[in-house]
Formats: sequence, structure tokens, C-alpha cells
Amino acid sequence: MTKRPPATPLPDWAMASRVLDVSSRGIASYVAELIRTGGVAHGEFLPQVRVLSRELRVSPATVSAAWGLLKKRGLLVGTGKSGIRVASAVGFVQGLEVYATAPGTNDLRLIYPDPDLLPALDQALMGAARQPNLNEYYDPAILPGLQQAIEPSWPAPAEAFAVANGGADAVWSVLQSNSVPGDRVVIESPTQPQLISLMLDLGLTLVPVPYRDGGLDLRALREALATRPVAIFFQPRAHVPTGWSTSRQRAREIAESLRGPHKPLVIEYDDLGALTRAQHHSVAEYLPEQTVVIRSYEKSYGPDLRLAVIGAATPVIRNTHSQIRLTRQWTSRILQAALQWMLQDDGTAGVIDTARHVYAERLDTFARLLRDRGIAVTATEGFCLWVPVIDETATATELAARGVVALRGASSFPGDGTPHIRIATSRVPVESMPQLADIIASCTGRFA
Repeated sequence: MTKRPPATPLPDWAMASRVLDVSSRGIASYVAELIRTGGVAHGEFLPQVRVLSRELRVSPATVSAAWGLLKKRGLLVGTGKSGIRVASAVGFVQGLEVYATAPGTNDLRLIYPDPDLLPALDQALMGAARQPNLNEYYDPAILPGLQQAIEPSWPAPAEAFAVANGGADAVWSVLQSNSVPGDRVVIESPTQPQLISLMLDLGLTLVPVPYRDGGLDLRALREALATRPVAIFFQPRAHVPTGWSTSRQRAREIAESLRGPHKPLVIEYDDLGALTRAQHHSVAEYLPEQTVVIRSYEKSYGPDLRLAVIGAATPVIRNTHSQIRLTRQWTSRILQAALQWMLQDDGTAGVIDTARHVYAERLDTFARLLRDRGIAVTATEGFCLWVPVIDETATATELAARGVVALRGASSFPGDGTPHIRIATSRVPVESMPQLADIIASCTGRFA
């Protein structure tokens, strides 16, 4: 846990002469611009509310309201007790451009599928484009044929289904239609950085619960439920970034924890689907009326399909589909029909089986090589390894100097977290791994 630093003099940027608009929105806008331009550094503690309010000659409530606005945009984290500090995802997004164009760089941040392991789209798209009435406006939440194709592999029977434009869009649509700004959402910690940003952008208050080997930490979950969250979000298998999965017993225990008058939605986000070896043990087996299962088909069948399927109780799907109709009208029938064709095609099934095997070999080989070099990694599924370190900034800097770019772990935590770096394995050839493992292990003193 980060300790609050002792009181220090106000920085120059916080002097009254620098802040032209001292309303809560004016202060928030001024500080947000400093964060975006680097005038206030990532991790820097902001002045105490009472100290800054005296300097600006405003009420403490005005400064607190400004910090609240910045928290909703994901720019600040912390409380008055531990101190408010900068924790912006914006810096990460901007930083992606720096190393992506550097020649000779091994970029191990982005957990993308290998293009050589994706099924071909040509036959699927040709057939899909011949649908009748294709140029008519469309209302149903999912093509009936696609629903029939996905139901056999769904983790538990669902009353209704809808299709969204990718995994992030599905999460956004479910939360947008089932929450209001300020609502609390229990979220696994760590998780995928873009999902943290998405929820903060919706104005939601995040309640982190550690994700352990086997699933959400039950004791922490029970404590979090006391805050009366509107939803509980986690990845049931191939969890990013840890590579762990939820066991059947843990799914049942989560369901038992939720039996009571307060009934938050359980949102399960299955990012890899058929590419993972682990079984999807779902809370929907025990609480079907409260559970939403989101399965993305982007990494398995093609990123440009931009497809994810949502399965849930009829009222949840009705609300979610209404949100989709309001903002995007519908998800392309051509793409839905193409996915249906691939799900029912034996040749495509063979491609998916091969991809699952290759991804597993890459993950297992890289994990074994790192463990052989004394680095504690435990992932058993997925596209990345979660490496504990002593100082993630120093480690990431040293790795970059050696031509290896890793994602710093801080962006994966919705609150305080322990230092880590995330290493993507999905596009790394097995023959390249020993050299990369040597480079990572050579960062002596950086690993926990």
C-alpha cells in the first residue's frame, strides 16, 4: 500500500497565480492539462485539499469536487487518508507510439493474436454477403443462425443473446444500460487496462478485489459486497494478466456469496474463448438470472470481425440491446453470418485447434524458460506472463535499453498494486524465447 508522503510546500503549478479559474471544473481542467502534458508526473501526490483550498481561497469542497471529476476520468486515484496521486491511463496510451516504431524492438506489450493462426475469412464472407434482405434495416439482437451456432459451447443455458461490436463494446453496453455514474462496480485486480479506463469513463466507482489462482478472493469479495455494488466483473478463464482461471468450486462459492436481497449483476468476460485449454466454469450455472456472459470472438476468429456475444436473462439482454439500438443500431449481419459459418465449418475448427496448441506451447515454453532462470511466473493459460519485479519502472527502462518492451503493471491495477511487468507471448516464436528470457533474466536485482 502506498503511504502518504509528509506535507511538502505547494508546487509552483498549484500557486493561486497559475490557476485562472478556481471553480471545481476549472481546477479539474487545469490539472488535467498538466497531467496530459507531463507538468504533473505519474505517481505524483497532489496537495492536500485543505492546503490547496487555502492557497486558492476556495472551500475544501470545491477542491474535493475537482479531484472527484478527475477520478471519474481515471486521472487520479487514492483517498484523503493515503493521499491523492496521479494514475493516468493517458500516459500509457500515448506511450504506445514511442516503441512501436523503434527498429529492432521486441514489443511484448500487446496481447494480439498471431495473424498466421487466424482462420481465412474469404469463404465465410462470400456466403454471408448473399443473405436475403441485406439492405433492409434490422432489429433482432442476434441472427438466429448465429445463436444456434454458439449455444452448444455456451457455459450455461441463457434466456437470450445479443451481439456487440467486440468485447469492449459488449462490456460498455452492459454497464451503460445497467448502471448510472457513481455506481460501484467490483472489479478483479489486476485486470486489462482498457477495461479500467472504460469503466472510469462511464463514471463508475471501482472496488478492486484480488484475483487469485482459482478466481476472485472470496474474503475480499464479501467485504466488497458490503458497498452494495451494481455489478461484479471478472474474467473466468485465461485471466489477463495472471493467466489463471476460475475453478468450478470458486464459481459456486461466488454464487453462494450473492444469495441475498442485494442482487448485483455478475459480468464474466471470456476474451479468448476457444483458444484457451481451461473450461469456462460460470456463475451462470448457479445464478442464471444474475449472470451475464460476454464471449469475444476477435482474438480467435479475427480482430476485424469486431464481434462479441452477450448471453444473459431476458431483461438484461432487452436493456443492453436497447442501448445498442440507440447508439449503433445493430451489429453487421454480414459479420454475424460469417462467424456463424466459421463456427459450423470443420476446416475452421481445425485451424482453431492448431492455434490453441501453438499459443499454449508458446506460453508454456516462455514460462518454463523464465522459471529456469529464477523468475517466478505461474500462468497456465492465455497470451501473456505476469512477472513480479521490485521496481517496474526501472525494470521496464532497462529492458527497453536492451530492445525489449514490456507493459508496466501499474496500468493493470484499478487501485494499489504490487510491481509487475506484463510480457506478451502470443506472437513470439519459440525459437526466439531463450534469447528473450536471457535478456529478461539479466535485469539482475529487478525481480521480486
